[in-house]
Amino acid sequence: MIKRCFYLLLLLPMIILSCVTHEKVRHAELIAHAGGEIDGHIYTNSREALEKAVANGYRYIEFDFLFTSDSVLVAAHSWEDFNRMTGNTNWGDSVLLMKDFMLQRIHDRYAPMSAEDINSFFMQHDSLYLVTDKVSDPDVLEQYFPYLKQRMVVEAFSYRDYKALIDKGYYRVLYSCTADDMASALLKHLLLHRLFPGERIEWVALHTTGFNHPMFRFLNKVRHFNVALFTVDSLEEIPADQSGRAGMIYTNRLLPNSEGNIP
Repeated sequence: MIKRCFYLLLLLPMIILSCVTHEKVRHAELIAHAGGEIDGHIYTNSREALEKAVANGYRYIEFDFLFTSDSVLVAAHSWEDFNRMTGNTNWGDSVLLMKDFMLQRIHDRYAPMSAEDINSFFMQHDSLYLVTDKVSDPDVLEQYFPYLKQRMVVEAFSYRDYKALIDKGYYRVLYSCTADDMASALLKHLLLHRLFPGERIEWVALHTTGFNHPMFRFLNKVRHFNVALFTVDSLEEIPADQSGRAGMIYTNRLLPNSEGNIP
């Protein structure tokens, strides 16, 4: 807390002196959150949700990734959520073996997906962009998605991962507002990037409530950056004075136009 207050104090002179205005983002690309909504269900990360998202015209589709107990990457928001949605509440947050994971049915009907399944699907649909959550280790992503980096949007959970992903040529890297090194990274590589080595932060993955956070209110006044906003099911959830910041929007239920954007 003391460290964050220190960084905020450093920002105050720039805020007072700043009179810079920035062009706002004119449209937002919609991201089907956790595979997208299906039959009223969200967070399924399922094959059927993915297929429906494609049919609905989404070009950006997000999946949450976790490792099984035998170290295979699969799509699930959390083990507790997965076990609950597959009718195995008594398993709590137990981590499953790969073979047991693939045998489950989400809400008794939907098929879970491994990272290998998702990679295969996206390789067959070259107009789609894969958006990742939970895992941002470049070595892991290269192992499972070796040919998709030009069509991957990765949420990075440390500045180290952010820089490594940029260096490796990933299409777009989002710096996560939940990263442990958030305060120092935003100060150094968004505001004062000319004074520090490393890539300037261009995109921040931000929760809708984050617009009211003092740090982001300050940043808005002195530096242009783009926001990937989560999770929005009504445009009224975005503060009117901040709507132009959202270049990407994670959603369960907003439907895209023919170009995959907000209509």
